[in-house]
Amino acid sequence: MIEISGASAHKFISHYHAPDCIMASKAVEIEATMSHEVAQILLPRIIASEGEFIFDHDVNIELNSVRKLLLDYFGGISNFYEMTVGVMKVLAASEKNISEGEVYMTAFDQIIYDQKPCQAVGIFKIDGKQSFIESSLMDDQLTMTLNKGIGIKDLNKGALIILDSDQNEMILKVFQNHPDIKYWRHQFLMIRPLENEFYQTKNTMNLCKDFALKGLNEMAKVDQVDLLNKTVDYFSEKQSFDQSEFEEEVLASTDIKAAFNSYKDSFEEKHQIEAMSEQFEISKPAFKVAKKYIKSVIKLDRNFHVYVHGQRQEIERGYDEVRGKNYYKLYFDQES
Repeated sequence: MIEISGASAHKFISHYHAPDCIMASKAVEIEATMSHEVAQILLPRIIASEGEFIFDHDVNIELNSVRKLLLDYFGGISNFYEMTVGVMKVLAASEKNISEGEVYMTAFDQIIYDQKPCQAVGIFKIDGKQSFIESSLMDDQLTMTLNKGIGIKDLNKGALIILDSDQNEMILKVFQNHPDIKYWRHQFLMIRPLENEFYQTKNTMNLCKDFALKGLNEMAKVDQVDLLNKTVDYFSEKQSFDQSEFEEEVLASTDIKAAFNSYKDSFEEKHQIEAMSEQFEISKPAFKVAKKYIKSVIKLDRNFHVYVHGQRQEIERGYDEVRGKNYYKLYFDQES
């Protein structure tokens, strides 16, 4: 859990990424009267992004350039300005076709991670600024100027690197406007998901959703929706996930259990997941994220949508030979 309500920003610099990058000559110290407000402008969107990440490398973690630059800065080997220039060089080398724009880097204090106050550095890519009107009224005289600046929505990509002082390692929160852009996470930062409760909950719910919809070809749509509803109920009501318990309470059938475990193996291979845990604490934030993509609806031609939220026994499916059409029969007490 990351808390930013008391966070403050104390150093800031803006470089410009282009074919010939323009480096600012020095960083600025943010005045105490502005430090909290600046943090509250830059941080909320990135904190709201899904999941947490750690640095990675295909060969050796020590070869991750951004990680090395940040460790040197946090360890006092380099100063803030030197670190930011190094980060810009790594960014420029990571991809040839990165759009031009400013890159803000900011040093933060009092970001709470795992109930501990931590230092952090934010890296924010801005592809364009918005125009805004600034007016001033003094002695009955109104002046108006047109300026350009940024708001929260103008931060196109971001990374917040938090130093976990107890472990001398770093945790990242990352966002980008376009998920299909690969360079920010893979070529520049070189990161992978932190395999915590959020990661496990999200992956397992995605597995269950995919299995219900694709894992059993012979399963009727109404039974798929029933399986989805039971999955959502399990994650909503339980504090922890236990696969054996889940199989007994949700899957029930021996054949479905076997099919689930077989599908899990192919799911891990397809999504390059080393091994999904069979027991973990359920992350309620991850549950809410995954639940948004689970739809308990049966679509019938173009005319009807049947929303099913439980009570599978009150729904019957059949075939009318006279009309030559399928039908659903619903049993209910009240109509509204």
